[in-house]
Amino acid sequence: MSAAASPAAVERFTFDRLVTTLVFAAIALAAGLMPAQNDTWWQLRAGREMWRVHGVLLRDTFSHTAFGAFWPNHEWLTQAIFYALYSVGGLPLLTLASAAAIVAAWALVWRLTPAAPRTRSLLIAFVVVAACSTWSPRPQVLSLLLTMTLIALLRARRYVWLPLVFLLWANLHGGVLLGVWLLGAAVPAAWIESRDSAKRLAIAGMLSIAATYVTPLGTHFWIDIAESLGRIRQLGIAEWAPPRISDPATIPFWLALAALGALAAIRGPRLLRDPEACASGHVTLCAAAIALAPLALTASRNVPPFLMAAVPALAALMPAGILPERRRAVEHPGLNVALAGGACAAAVVAITVAYATGASHLAWSPLPRASLTALDACSGNLYNRYDEGGYLIWFAPDKKVFLDGRQDPYSPALVAEQIHVEKTGDYAPTFSRYAIGCAYTPAESIVAARLVEAGWKPLYKDSQWAVLTR
Repeated sequence: MSAAASPAAVERFTFDRLVTTLVFAAIALAAGLMPAQNDTWWQLRAGREMWRVHGVLLRDTFSHTAFGAFWPNHEWLTQAIFYALYSVGGLPLLTLASAAAIVAAWALVWRLTPAAPRTRSLLIAFVVVAACSTWSPRPQVLSLLLTMTLIALLRARRYVWLPLVFLLWANLHGGVLLGVWLLGAAVPAAWIESRDSAKRLAIAGMLSIAATYVTPLGTHFWIDIAESLGRIRQLGIAEWAPPRISDPATIPFWLALAALGALAAIRGPRLLRDPEACASGHVTLCAAAIALAPLALTASRNVPPFLMAAVPALAALMPAGILPERRRAVEHPGLNVALAGGACAAAVVAITVAYATGASHLAWSPLPRASLTALDACSGNLYNRYDEGGYLIWFAPDKKVFLDGRQDPYSPALVAEQIHVEKTGDYAPTFSRYAIGCAYTPAESIVAARLVEAGWKPLYKDSQWAVLTR
């Protein structure tokens, strides 16, 4: 039976299936090789502490500048899950699990796109490069998956699942705000498609928003989200900056945005009057992409979810035949299977080798071990930049950091003070105020130079980092 089924399966492996396999092999490879980031490490440390104390961390315990301050930890469940994965399989398992979330999100994009296989592959291949810029083992990967899950449920009008999605999302990541935004866009779209559906969606939407309050933050959840966004805007964090037209990596984003706007203006009115399109949920697909467009214009981190939503929306708006699907006169299924198998095997080998060798691209050892040993011998409160705080929280657990990427426990004034120190080298008032006796800084920074001039002793120095003590 199986021997007979195998040749039949090979015969059905068309060129279109080969193209699809190659696209998803490329996505899986890029996701499997995504680097750990500064935030990855403090997320892991928070997860470890919560497993240790069997409670949710809502107070800062990692810094000496904000120790004991309230920390609205919107990502507590992700942190617990991430550390559980890490404790079982280390960074390889954590990275693979994060990669699986990304691949699953793109699989939903594929299923939602109302087009022939080759058109789906072309659209996804066109935008995915611009969409992978923020991939990292962080809670954001779960928001990508939940964004597409939400759009899929909205299109299928399976509203009964929405409260559960929002309950999970609110405890996994503050990106649940995207979900609420999409709900707001989906209600008028559902009204156009089916008024009965719109009523059911309104009820499910209210229950979903109520579900977001079932978190350790309770009724303060959305207040804390708003305050957190306000602090982020003041800090000028790169991924919260608008995408730049001059950046070549964003070209697919700008083209997709322009195409969506043009097609919505030209083809939108016809789509709204098409009963078949309304029955298929195409209006909902377009509403989701259009709703995410302004968020993507204001913050680079919102570009990936927009592009994922844009692919099915563009397909729904495109006139038939704009991307002709020419069937191959002669298929070579055996060759297709061989090429697909080779591509998948190459991706598996590349990921395996990278994990086995600890490739530098993965950033699994971002700080030199010798510098951390030197830091252990350094006494007094620590000074470090915002950018390295997350690393130090994990790799130097006995040291309280000056600052790190969580931002919420810290006042904007403290962040501004640290930026001033780095720009001017005027460290003395800050170091005196916080009793700084130890510094972990970039080797060529102006702060390191000023400290050496003032007689601070280098405990460690290479081309990248310096550890200095008073």
